[in-house]
Amino acid sequence: MKALILTEAGKSIGFGHLTRCIGLYQGLKEKNIDAKIIVNADSTVKHLLKGIRYKRFNWLKNRETIFRGLKNIDIAIIDSYLADLDFYKKISEIVKIPVYIDDYKRLNYPKGIVINPSIYGDKLNYPKKDDVRYLLGKDYIILRKEFWNVPKKKINKEIKNVLITFGGMKSHQDLAKKLAKHLKNKFNFDIYVVEPNKNFTAKDMLKLMLESDLCISGGGQTTYELARVGVPTIGICFAENQLNNLVYGEKEGYLKFAGWFNDSALENKISSIIMNSIYNEFVLMSEKSRNIVDGKGVKRILNVLLL
Repeated sequence: MKALILTEAGKSIGFGHLTRCIGLYQGLKEKNIDAKIIVNADSTVKHLLKGIRYKRFNWLKNRETIFRGLKNIDIAIIDSYLADLDFYKKISEIVKIPVYIDDYKRLNYPKGIVINPSIYGDKLNYPKKDDVRYLLGKDYIILRKEFWNVPKKKINKEIKNVLITFGGMKSHQDLAKKLAKHLKNKFNFDIYVVEPNKNFTAKDMLKLMLESDLCISGGGQTTYELARVGVPTIGICFAENQLNNLVYGEKEGYLKFAGWFNDSALENKISSIIMNSIYNEFVLMSEKSRNIVDGKGVKRILNVLLL
């Protein structure tokens, strides 16, 4: 069998789509499926794709090239906020197993398999269609291979090491640095800010998470990696498509939602959350997050795709 994955990423839009596509790619390779990722991206994605068979290519502007290349493809996976409905319809006509990754019921998808790999995916009212199968919710959260099986995290009685990670967009770094300065003035913490230009691999991020007592994160794909590791997390919303991750994450009890990035009271809200947090609460947050995000999402998805 052959599989093609189409997605987008880069310094202006972040890396969340690509990292979960890498997780699916890794799962396909473990099943001895001939897989390839085509990503519409700038050169900032290269460090994420070491060991991955991929091509950087604007597949949306060159769709006829993609359609011709799908003639011998069995599985086509699209993870995009930019692709239009006509593109999906054409894919569904060409390949045997068309797969669409969706975060917020963006389109009325054609024949195929729709995956919403999020904590809230099964809460959305997707239209019932005879030719569409839905894989929705926490059981289908997609993680990179490094996060499938991770050691149980030790929760320390005192917060000493704080990780701040706001994703791959450089525009968020000013807030990260400002927040780090604020916390250093109020608490005796060692603070590490993840900068986009540092080219962290999945192994690098896993190591940082295991060493951190607390993480302050944006509301994207990283929240699920943090949940899998069991890191007590304070979430900040940078975009509307992150809001459900954070609202439902707080509802399920595995993170604290501090609010929007442009809230003038954000720094004080984060300080208040930290001051009012206790050890037993962090232990419970860690346990809940690991139970909810169990690292088996890719396996469950492939069990359906490869029936």
